[in-house]
Amino acid sequence: MENGIFERVNVVREYGNDYQINHFEKWGKWKNKDTQASFEKTLDEIFGDGNWGTVKDEGKTKYKLGEKLEERAIREDKRLSNGAWKISYTKNLDIVVVSVLEQGLETNTAQTLASWALDFGVITEKMHDLLQSRYHEGLRETHIKDLKNNSIIKTNEDRIVDDFAQITKQLTNQVAGTLKRMEKAEIIEFYPVYKGHIAKTDTTINLHENVYKQVVALKRRLMEHYDVSEWYLMTYRNSKKTIEFNKEYLEQLAFVEDENGKTLGLDYYYTTYAVILKARKKKIIAYLSKYNKEVIEQFKQDEQKFLVENEQQFHEKRKEHVVNEAQKKANKFLQPKPFKIANEEFGGKTVVRTPTIYDYDFDSDYYALYFEGLYTQRIGELQEYYGYTFNYAN
Repeated sequence: MENGIFERVNVVREYGNDYQINHFEKWGKWKNKDTQASFEKTLDEIFGDGNWGTVKDEGKTKYKLGEKLEERAIREDKRLSNGAWKISYTKNLDIVVVSVLEQGLETNTAQTLASWALDFGVITEKMHDLLQSRYHEGLRETHIKDLKNNSIIKTNEDRIVDDFAQITKQLTNQVAGTLKRMEKAEIIEFYPVYKGHIAKTDTTINLHENVYKQVVALKRRLMEHYDVSEWYLMTYRNSKKTIEFNKEYLEQLAFVEDENGKTLGLDYYYTTYAVILKARKKKIIAYLSKYNKEVIEQFKQDEQKFLVENEQQFHEKRKEHVVNEAQKKANKFLQPKPFKIANEEFGGKTVVRTPTIYDYDFDSDYYALYFEGLYTQRIGELQEYYGYTFNYAN
């Protein structure tokens, strides 16, 4: 439907969404200005601003449509993506990702967010390896030994490595937010693919969505039973509750059945993500038009310089953010909090006071980092050590 004059209802039926179609068919005209404006923005995207309009024909108001654009335009989104921009480097992260997508990302398999982050140049190989170590004790010990040999951490400071791994995990979650914005900009299709590992045959299979929901529900139910969280399980790996939880969880996970009633024998599961590129030209411009319009001219003036500087800004802002968040955590840790004190007559009571090193008779070397003002320094050194291999384009 183009290059002609058409009944408005037919144009709405062709290009409108369900709400707009129902609205126009009910009233025979636009009764709501916002609904009309939204529909006519769609016409702008399809035909271009000024290449369509309304005319009087045979005493009726009709739409006059010109020739469609070669490629549908992207509607600018003035919303701040539910607070995404509160993190200083998010827009830089988005441009790093979309610039890689612009080059054409070739992979036929779904990957974990960590693997996508590595492909996009958001994390280094060492960071990716560190994320894997969260679930492999032998690999974790290798990282800790390496860090001690390089004087990044000292004896019995192992827990801060887990802290930094969790900080890195947060970055991969932010990559998921970036990919969702790319999807809204119609640059990619992005969806989860659930995986399960079968211990007996050492094979990995795709899990049906309903099976995935079963294993998630199983884990949540057991976590409630043992009164543990993901943070607790990662932090207190050798506690009695963690050991008991893991034992029962693995026992019950092995009995999960597939959608046909067959027992699978799973020993772990995880989520990967498929990213499928759409046949869209000028992906960076498409993204900027929707989310970061103010820098389009800067990008057009010198694309290479813009992308190199953006990548540098991302890594610099990321390091600054990590250090600042570590300092906030250290400050919060040292704030007054409830402590139970011994009392022979009443069996102990709770008082609020500033913590001291004597309150922590376990992992005392780790907690000493807070009291000695070294926690933020260690996190900064870990960020430097794991991120030093980033290379900027020339």
